[in-house]
Amino acid sequence: MNLDVVLLVAAFVYFPIVVLTLFAYAKRIKVMRFICKPLLMPALAVLYALAANKPNLWIFLALGFGWIGDVFLLGRHHWNQLGGIASFALGHIAYITGMMLTKPGLRLVGLISVAWVAICLLVARRFLLPRMPKRLRLPGTIYCALLSCTCASALYLAIVTGEAAYVLCACGGLLFIISDGLLAYDMFGKKTTLGNTFVMVTYILAQTALVTGFVIHGGI
Repeated sequence: MNLDVVLLVAAFVYFPIVVLTLFAYAKRIKVMRFICKPLLMPALAVLYALAANKPNLWIFLALGFGWIGDVFLLGRHHWNQLGGIASFALGHIAYITGMMLTKPGLRLVGLISVAWVAICLLVARRFLLPRMPKRLRLPGTIYCALLSCTCASALYLAIVTGEAAYVLCACGGLLFIISDGLLAYDMFGKKTTLGNTFVMVTYILAQTALVTGFVIHGGI
């Protein structure tokens, strides 16, 4: 795909939606938030389809589940929270599968990944899970494990292969952990004035970094 086309789509489609979404969250404009947020993942999917030489179906699935999760989390009912957790969990499974299938000989993420997941779960259990309603603690624990695996898989592949694409994916995973940690703290702990804005900034950066990593890798 012509680089000029990709840059035009980024400049006039994806980034304006990002700016409007963040503005809506910063200024607490509910109507704009409901309009702009559901456009983020479809716009990023279009950008990925144009930029990648060989688009990966698993990335489209991850972005699709991300879109469903975004829509769920526009509400505040308990079923919105469960739907959001389930949707993003499936999205992380898609990301993990996409990364593992790019290196058929490296599908076992190894001890470093297990250790990372264990550390993340311990931190979540100590600081986040006790703040959550009991009905959300089990799905929250499962989600934390999958989220950690996304970052761990990319980190492991970055160390083994030395490819910058996986480093970028690992950064995306870390940003996802930060974003979801802030979201959980804001929803179930002490609410802050700019909490939702910081959640969206880190979330958008996370999704963009993961997708860009796959573009750099070649979109296999």
